Amino acid sequence: MYHSMKRKCSAGIALVLGSCMILTGCGEAKTTGAEVQDIVVDMQQAQIGDLTLQNSFVGSVSPKEQVYVIPFASGTVTEVNYQVGDHVNAGDVLFKIDDEGAQLQLEQAQLSATSARQQVNMANGSQQKSADLQLESSKVQAQSGFEQAQIAYYQVQNAYDKIDDAVEETEEGIELLKQQLAATVSGGDAVTAEQLQKKLNEAQTALTDLKKQRDTLHDSLLQAESGYRAAQAGLDIVEDTAELTQGQIRTETSDQTKTSLALAQLGVDSAELALSYYTVTAPISGVIQSRSVEVNSIAASSSPAFVIANDNSMTVTFQVSESVKNTLEVGDAITVERHGEEYKGYITEVGVAVNQQTGLFQIKACVEADGDILPNGVSVKITADTYSAQSAILIPYDAVYYDGNGAYVYLCVEGKAVKTYVTTGIFDDTTIAIVEGISQGDTVITSWSPRLLDGVAVTASDAAVK
Repeated sequence: MYHSMKRKCSAGIALVLGSCMILTGCGEAKTTGAEVQDIVVDMQQAQIGDLTLQNSFVGSVSPKEQVYVIPFASGTVTEVNYQVGDHVNAGDVLFKIDDEGAQLQLEQAQLSATSARQQVNMANGSQQKSADLQLESSKVQAQSGFEQAQIAYYQVQNAYDKIDDAVEETEEGIELLKQQLAATVSGGDAVTAEQLQKKLNEAQTALTDLKKQRDTLHDSLLQAESGYRAAQAGLDIVEDTAELTQGQIRTETSDQTKTSLALAQLGVDSAELALSYYTVTAPISGVIQSRSVEVNSIAASSSPAFVIANDNSMTVTFQVSESVKNTLEVGDAITVERHGEEYKGYITEVGVAVNQQTGLFQIKACVEADGDILPNGVSVKITADTYSAQSAILIPYDAVYYDGNGAYVYLCVEGKAVKTYVTTGIFDDTTIAIVEGISQGDTVITSWSPRLLDGVAVTASDAAVK
């Protein structure tokens, strides 16, 4: 914290040198007797440096880690293994509660899980068999429809091919009759020509009928082909659907199986967890501070049965103002003092909420000392670095004076004292930081004299200028 600002009174006596000097009309100083000598003063050059302030606080000690062991289950205590003051390791059994009811619940859950597995196995076989039968029936029906459509198509195809061959043969016969008729007419055989003409007419009539039949069969062939292709597609769809359905059924069955078995196992896990609550173990290593259970007493899930503290290292808690809080960070070093002994530590927590009653902020720090050296609850002195000025202009604290216009110092410039106003920063008992007004290397007058005024001649003392 800042020291109370000192105020020095400069010598303001106008007649300090009055007995030795006579002012002439031109303003020149003349001696009337003894020669006026320079003021002998101490001087020091302003330096660049760091200044850190320390503050002290009063804090209280507590274990770094302390837990209240509250059982999750209630019941009659059957076993207690540790007393107050005993050291326990994490995982040690502190006490046990009668767990007969929990054991029965676990056995029931295990039987239910076994029954669930058996039911799942039976249901899986029956469901898969029924599905396979249904899919096989669909495939048989589709295969039968496909085969019937295939037979119908081939029958129409054969009939069409026969009619088409007959049309071709008839057309060839007509061409032959036409040639014979032409030869007969040229030969003048009227009777034969008449007979050939009659055969030609009959053949042409037969050709017309055959073409009509062929056209009809062609339409039937197209329909049969369409039905055949549709049956083929239907069979393919049934086969693909059967494969997908079987896969889906297997997936659904697997999912149902997993769900059923998971629920059954969850019941077992829950029962095992509930059973574990009846054996209470130490959550941390440390020393037992208090115990509230005894054999044959009732342990309740609403009150602590044990209090365990890890006192290998301790925590100190103290309160600071907001301005000091803003200078502290987690990890900053502190010193804890008790009975003349000092212990090192570091800040672990800087509070962010102000205490409404005190207006202060809570700070916590870890101290490298165990509970035997710093017992739980004792008060200690805490010292921490707070305000600091880095790479600042530093001069002796006593070199700064104050008047109605603010802070000032005397610089030695060409053998004369020069009054210079400055802006000050933080300071301790010996050193003060100058924010503005002087620079590194300026020679500051560090000793006071009643004759020290602005403009007087000064001479350095026998001590060398620092």
